[in-house]
Amino acid sequence: MQNLKSVVEALLPLIQADALEQGKYLVAHLEAVEDVTLNDNEIRQVILNLARNGLDAMARRGCLTVSTFTDGSDIVLAIQDQGCGIPPEIAEKIGTPFFTTKENGTGLGLGVCYDIVGRHNATIDYKTGKDGTTFYVRFKGEHTDKEL
Repeated sequence: MQNLKSVVEALLPLIQADALEQGKYLVAHLEAVEDVTLNDNEIRQVILNLARNGLDAMARRGCLTVSTFTDGSDIVLAIQDQGCGIPPEIAEKIGTPFFTTKENGTGLGLGVCYDIVGRHNATIDYKTGKDGTTFYVRFKGEHTDKEL
């Protein structure tokens, strides 16, 4: 069992360094969440891929927001950018191996994220619009009555 908030906190200095190097900002809203079963190395990869994609999607002075919270029984990681959103013709290809819109991209980042999240019996989805995109990774809470 690992704590998602703790995994995110450990990565914040790295994400902050990436943001500052690009003239962008990072905000963290990390609520206390219950522990879940996860491979922290794999989840770190998901967090970094989503954060770096968000940073890449924004112009200078954009703000990336990383959040953890509980939604019902789900433990949620949300990464929100202030980019211009994902066009529908691109959205239908998200997660497809080797598909990229980046000049130097491999097209593997989101595909790897989807694979890792699937192995954790979690889900990944997103909301996008003209003011940016938010990716949500939802882990099923493992709380039982005997743990109360």
